[in-house]
This record gives sequence, C-alpha cells and structure tokens, in this order.
Amino acid sequence: MADIERKEIFTEKVIAGSRTCFFDAKQSKDGTRYLVISESRRKGSSHEHNRVMIFEENLQEFAQGFNKVLQFLGIKSKPYNVDVVRQKYPKAYEKWTPEEDEQLKMSFREGVGVSDMAIFFQRQPSAVRSRLSKLELSPQEKESA
Repeated sequence: MADIERKEIFTEKVIAGSRTCFFDAKQSKDGTRYLVISESRRKGSSHEHNRVMIFEENLQEFAQGFNKVLQFLGIKSKPYNVDVVRQKYPKAYEKWTPEEDEQLKMSFREGVGVSDMAIFFQRQPSAVRSRLSKLELSPQEKESA
C-alpha cells in the first residue's frame, strides 16, 4: 500500500499522558476510505509509534465492538442519533434564529405549553425549555406574571 496515494480527510488528536493518539480518516486513490489509529509515545530520547488500520468494510463491526467495550467500562456515549431524532423533530440541534426567538417569546407569553411549542418549532421539548431558559423565561416567571 506504500505506492498508493493516500489522502487524509479528517484527523482527531488525543493527548493521554505520555502518549499521543491520532484517529485519521483517510482515502486511497481509488476512493476507499479507512481509519488509521496511531499511537506515539516518548521512549527515552526517541518516540515509539504503533498503528492499526481498519478498512471501510470493517468499520461498522469495529464501531460496534468498540462501543460494547466502552459500555462495559462504564463510558457513556450519546444515547441518540441526530438523524433518528430529526425524524420526529426536523429542526433538532439546529441553531435558533432571531425570528424563532421572537415567536417563542410570544408563544410563551400567550401561555402556549412546551409540548405544543415543540410541535410548532419542530424541536424537542427539552430544546424548547432550554431556549426559554436562555431567553430568561421560565414557568415560574410565567406564573408570577
């Protein structure tokens, strides 16, 4: 594979004590994508390097196995998939526009419930509550007004 032109398309560097790890997404000249996990650590006055390559056809199985190990170790991962959430809430995780903020303020002042606002704004109820809080509007304020 040394004579095949490889293009790095994404990299993530993680420093863990005396080790530095790189997660590199690469693409070969023929378009095949693969993951390279590299570790570099200082050994005396030099560095020791190790790496593992996982090819595109094995990435799904690798990810599943890695996630199982993380779960076993008690490392929490996101319990959701943005695409799945967006099936129910199409605007989930999108930035709120100034116009939406104004509409949200009006809806809140008119007494519209969070679940109805979530449907209208196509966002999760938790996102509506979070935005109301950011806009310094809360159910307590509504009750005292």
